[in-house]
This record gives sequence, structure tokens and C-alpha cells, in this order.
Amino acid sequence: MLNGPKKELLDFIKHHGQLTIDESVEKMDLAKTTVREHFTQLEKDEYIERSYERSGRGRPSLCFQLTKKGNGLYPSYEPEMMREFIRYLQTEGEHGILEDFFKKFWDRRYEKLKLLLEEEKVTTEEEKARVTRKMLDEEGFMAEFGHNPDSGKLMMKECNCPFREIIKVTKLPCKLEKEFYKRVFGKEVERTSYIPEGDFACTYCIG
Repeated sequence: MLNGPKKELLDFIKHHGQLTIDESVEKMDLAKTTVREHFTQLEKDEYIERSYERSGRGRPSLCFQLTKKGNGLYPSYEPEMMREFIRYLQTEGEHGILEDFFKKFWDRRYEKLKLLLEEEKVTTEEEKARVTRKMLDEEGFMAEFGHNPDSGKLMMKECNCPFREIIKVTKLPCKLEKEFYKRVFGKEVERTSYIPEGDFACTYCIG
């Protein structure tokens, strides 16, 4: 959890949309070199990103704004709203619409991964797992892969569930995620650990 001057800088950016280093120095009782170091670290950690603002005929000013990761540090009501929306569809007898939506969403994920695999020209299961893990990381799954020491089978592990709130209402994402791995690797898949049942990760054994 960020705190201290770095969090204060992020708060200023959140309030103003974007800030220059000079504007930040004016707002904080810190030396410009220190503020610059904080910005450098926050950018390296992907909490902020650069943008340029033009005013007049001069060179554009270098500004910084929050990334998706940076915005994620602040409270959001979206997960609760999504959960309530799903519950509403279920109570209104629209489960078919809900199922169709999730299936199409997972189909798009699969097609995206297929393109990535083609671009990387993967030839081995290990390479396929690596590209899959990279996409899952971008989606917020904090993924890992390895092999079962006893069977030698490939293991895909998801240490975070981006659909945690949704799964409180429907387990469709869990079912579709297992089918997703089956489509990707062309083998049977067994889920050996499961976050909704109290495990620290969802683990899928391939083959």
C-alpha cells in the first residue's frame, strides 16, 4: 500500500487530472529533485504515465496522469453495481442473456490469445503457457505456470481473481475459465485449487 509523499502526489494528480513536476513542487514541501525521484519511481511502478499539454506556441509541457493501475488505488463502486446488475437479470428471468454475454466475453479473450500465439509463433506447450500467462497478467490475474513435480503435467495458476464480486452472484466465469484452458491447450483440465472455496489461488492442471 502506497503512503507518504508518493500517495500524496497521486492524490494531487487524481484531483487535478494531470500535473507537471513544477506544479507538484508548489503543492508539496519537498525539493524538486525529491519530487522528480518520486515521479520516476511512480512511473516505473506504472502508477502514472506521461502526457504532453500544449499552451501557446512554446514546447508542450510534460505532465503526468494516472494509469489504470493508479486509478485502481481509489475506491470504485463498479464491482458492487455489476454484482447487483447480474442479480437483477437473474431475478428477472434473463439468465440466458447473462450466459450469452459471458460466453461471448470469453470467446473474445480466446480469440485475442489466439492472435498473440500466432504472432509469437509458439511451437511448444511451454511457450504457449508463457504467452497465456502474459495475457492473464495484463488482465489482472497475477498468473504463474509450472509443472506438477509428480506427474509432470503443466499447471496454470491464477493468484488473483478480477471477477471476485461477480462470482459472489454467479459461477459462470469459473466454468468458462476452465473451458478456456481446455480450448487453449487442447487437453482435459482439472481445477485443483479454487479461490471461492478459500484457497489462495485457482490452479488448473492441464492434461
